[in-house]
Amino acid sequence: MTKWLLIIDGGATKTACAVVHADSGEIQFIKTASGSNYQAIGVENALEILQALLTHVRGFLQQQTTQKISVATFAMAGIDSLRDRDIVTTIVNQAITTQQLDIDTLIIENDAEATLYGVTAGQAGALLIAGTGAIAYASDGKQNIVRAGGWGHRAGDEGSGYWLGQEVVRAIFKMEDGRGEPTLLKNAVFNYLRIQHATELATWLFRPSYTNAQLAKMGAFLAEATAKNDTCAIQISTRAAHELVLLACAVLKQINYSGEVFTLYCNGGAIKHNPFILHTFTKEMTSMYPKIRISLCQQAPIEYIIKRTKMEASQNS
Repeated sequence: MTKWLLIIDGGATKTACAVVHADSGEIQFIKTASGSNYQAIGVENALEILQALLTHVRGFLQQQTTQKISVATFAMAGIDSLRDRDIVTTIVNQAITTQQLDIDTLIIENDAEATLYGVTAGQAGALLIAGTGAIAYASDGKQNIVRAGGWGHRAGDEGSGYWLGQEVVRAIFKMEDGRGEPTLLKNAVFNYLRIQHATELATWLFRPSYTNAQLAKMGAFLAEATAKNDTCAIQISTRAAHELVLLACAVLKQINYSGEVFTLYCNGGAIKHNPFILHTFTKEMTSMYPKIRISLCQQAPIEYIIKRTKMEASQNS
């Protein structure tokens, strides 16, 4: 009998959904929606997004000969504590119940943890994600999995896209006030937002439709400004790289990494799309740990979560 795998990658910026044939491993259905991190958008909005996606999943399954889901993985941003896990579990279970999905094995875990399983295939390795937020996970290959960072934009996420966006905006305000040096970042942001004055930027930040993901997009202008030797952009990018080094080192210390050959996987636009940050990060890490191999994730995050789900399915068969 045909069975299916259901994968939900609920990030801060985007939520991706895929239905995979359990035997062939091929993706048969895929759909995306906006970010579903309940910490950023609230419980009701997160539930609404998941329910909408699962409505499409149910529609797909109703066209198949069987609707049985062997393993469903909900890899969700915002699971940072036992309380978070309880909240997200309630959201997921309510969405599943509403759509009356038939699931044998349900996995609910932090999106970065799920990605680590997929990218390392259960072996020793570490994963640094610098997307809208910043988090690191590591495994010693012996069931010991640790994490650092990912504490949210209000208190942490240093080196993330959101943090970069904040630093860019701060630099612009300081420039406008005469408290900071001139920077190319001002024209880049003003042109993107189609504004002409810092007061309009302040209005944009405090409008009702503001989201963390939108501010994170402001960090994307750093790469071009850094390439043009903009001093302010270089300073921000350098600090970001150092913060990410601290994050990566924290999980290596927790698994008692002793200097053997080891792969540190990196994902997220804040590090993948800023060559200066990546170069600086790599230089610092390899100077401290010569046998560390820095590897950029080449696939979309959901692809690694699919691999994680396949591993679970194979163990259950």
